[in-house]
Amino acid sequence: MGKLHWIVLSLPACATLADTGGGDVNMPNAAAGPFREITTAEIGNSRVAPYGLRDDDEFSRDMTVVDVDGEPDSLEVFAYVARTDFDPEQEPDPTVPPNEIVRHTAVDGRSFERQSDLVLAPLAGWEGDTVGAPAALRVGDEIWLYYAGAGGIGLATSSDGLAFQRDGDGLVFGPPASGWDQGSVPTSPAVVQLPDGTFQLFYQAATAQDVSAIGEAVSADGRSWERLGDGPVLAATGASADRSRPHLDALSVAAPCAVMGESSQGRTIQWVYYAAVGETGKRTIALAGRYGFVGPLSRAASPVFGTTGSLEPTEPWVMVYPGFSLLFVTEKAGSTESLAYPAVAIGVAPADITLSPPDPP
Repeated sequence: MGKLHWIVLSLPACATLADTGGGDVNMPNAAAGPFREITTAEIGNSRVAPYGLRDDDEFSRDMTVVDVDGEPDSLEVFAYVARTDFDPEQEPDPTVPPNEIVRHTAVDGRSFERQSDLVLAPLAGWEGDTVGAPAALRVGDEIWLYYAGAGGIGLATSSDGLAFQRDGDGLVFGPPASGWDQGSVPTSPAVVQLPDGTFQLFYQAATAQDVSAIGEAVSADGRSWERLGDGPVLAATGASADRSRPHLDALSVAAPCAVMGESSQGRTIQWVYYAAVGETGKRTIALAGRYGFVGPLSRAASPVFGTTGSLEPTEPWVMVYPGFSLLFVTEKAGSTESLAYPAVAIGVAPADITLSPPDPP
């Protein structure tokens, strides 16, 4: 499998994105990135840029977005978000794991309605008291929602994007009895359906050294999974030998987002976006890729988001529209101690584009 030659950092979406130039050596770069933060003029519904969702009582986080009608040029989306519902007498605490997944809608793909609908709460024993880190995709006429619970990764499906049903207790991917992630509870699922109909899962787990890494699995039906490889598909690199060029993911890789793309030569490219922790503890969103759907991932040398601040972005999700892309990440709601709770920020690519006026304004 050929190694990717990183000439220009590129950012396709969590969908299929065609290359817009450069062939198989210069990776696609239009509507791609790096991402800039969305501006006040580009987001409506009384949202405060760059945050699509920010609240200090339920701590919305970990957004996954799917097009309402499955058409790539349609802007209206369903967004599934993890948050924490507290007892009225309980003081909100951002360290408490999320215990529900809700749905927001946005006509313009970014200005999310204030009202939300509950779609999932803990019911099964394996879920414990938490459901979170959702990952949504369209499968035929349905929306499939993968999510993380206390004991692994679950699946719920829906015909209308609102009423979701689990198969049995919902658990589809739990801790393995052997292997590099033996006994580790998998979390942060990212699932794509390949052209032949099979499903591919990237997930976060811990190595024997208790370091976060990203594993890979495949499934014929999206429910019964087989882990791939003798080790993680992506792992922390460790410290760089060149102190002038420290590794951006030296300490940790986590929270994958899987993508299918295509070069201008018709060659399939797969991207994996992930949360990286560098040698100094700096947290950013990073990118790796490969040709086809098997083999090692080649890393980009620079982050695609989070280079200018210390808000610790994680759980990336990207949506592509004609001419631009939107990135959704969970990060701190601000740089002060009072704002050190999770919120959903939005990025835009290409950086020099001006989005159309938001709807509603």
